[in-house]
This record gives sequence, C-alpha cells and structure tokens, in this order.
Amino acid sequence: MRKKKHLIGHIIYIALYGALVVSTIVFYNSANLVELVYVGLITIALGIVFVSWSSKSRKKGQIRGSISKEALVESGMYAFVRHPEFLGHMLIIFALVIISQHWISLIIGVILVILLCFAMIEEEKRNIEKFGEAYKDYMKRVPRINLLLGIMRKMRENMR
Repeated sequence: MRKKKHLIGHIIYIALYGALVVSTIVFYNSANLVELVYVGLITIALGIVFVSWSSKSRKKGQIRGSISKEALVESGMYAFVRHPEFLGHMLIIFALVIISQHWISLIIGVILVILLCFAMIEEEKRNIEKFGEAYKDYMKRVPRINLLLGIMRKMRENMR
C-alpha cells in the first residue's frame, strides 16, 4: 500500500511539473518583467546544478559506502543540505514561476513545493528506519534544505 501511494504521488508530481512547464511556455513573461526572466534563467541553471551535483554525490557515496548501495551519503552536496535534489527542484519550480509571471504558474508551483516538503518528511522517516542513529546524528549536523546555514556550519566545522 505504501509503494502504491508513493507511485501515485510521483505520478501527480510529474503531471503537475509538466503543467508548470506548459504554463511557463504559454504565459512566458506575462507581466512583461524582463528582469525576472533573467533571474529565473539563472535560478534554473542553479537548480539544475544542484540536482546533477547531488545525483553525482549520491552515486559516489554509494560506491564508496557499500556494494548494496545502502550507505548513508554525507559528502558532496549532502555535506551542506540533507536534500539537495529537492532543493534543486524547488529552485527550478521557483524559476519557472518567475519566468511565467502568471498566477496559474504560481498556484501550481506552490502545490509542487508543498508536495516536495511532504516527500522530504517521508524520506527522512524512511532514512531513520534504514540508518537509525546515524541518520538522526546527520539530521542534527546538516540542515534539511537551508544551504546558507549548511555552508556556515561546514565552515565552522572546518575551522575547528
């Protein structure tokens, strides 16, 4: 039952993500604020970097960790935030909303971010079940998605 709900959630998320992309194309720069389009394009690039870097960090950590791919990854982007891939998707969603500059995109974007927040909470529950105290310790040291806090904590840790 849990896997079925998870699959349904993914399908809804993908459908909404597609709707956001379509609404961004249809309502591109609807408020005619060109500066926001540039900010959006930079933000999309940053979001793509986060998603790809987190994927690369996860793959490297799993290779180093164990053959069964059950290792807790704390390197790369995961040293700064616990959910860099979710953060990357949130940045992309935000970028698409500000590029379209339309209320329909805003509503879809808010729903997507809410779904991502629920997904992060569920993933953390699964990770606590899987990794136990090691993940709880990781949660204390590394913020969920607050990159600035993660950078500050890492800098403080390196100064010791």
